[in-house]
Amino acid sequence: MKRAVKKNRRFSREFKVAAVKRVLAGEPLGKVARELELKFDVLWTWKKRVVEQGEHCLYDVGRRRGAYRKQPSSESQERRIRELERLIGRQEMEIRFLDKALRRVEELRQEKNDDGEAASSK
Repeated sequence: MKRAVKKNRRFSREFKVAAVKRVLAGEPLGKVARELELKFDVLWTWKKRVVEQGEHCLYDVGRRRGAYRKQPSSESQERRIRELERLIGRQEMEIRFLDKALRRVEELRQEKNDDGEAASSK
């Protein structure tokens, strides 16, 4: 007779790390899952997370919202950096253009007011 696996069980970080270490040491994943009364998928997910991201990704009881998101690859990070550098370059060009235009407008305003009085603020 099969034992019913309890639903919504919560596990401590130490429990998760110990289970994954057993699997990484060479014990069959299915055997460890049966002995610890875990679902195969749960233990497989923990193992995958540890292999890809390290033990620090196994948190204490429960799940943190968004805590297990995959880190972007170095290629996508480099692409993002290039995009941001292009954007910064465009913004620098716009700032220079607007700065020159503002100086030119101020020069023209000064030239129009040649009667010696202060220029109008309008």
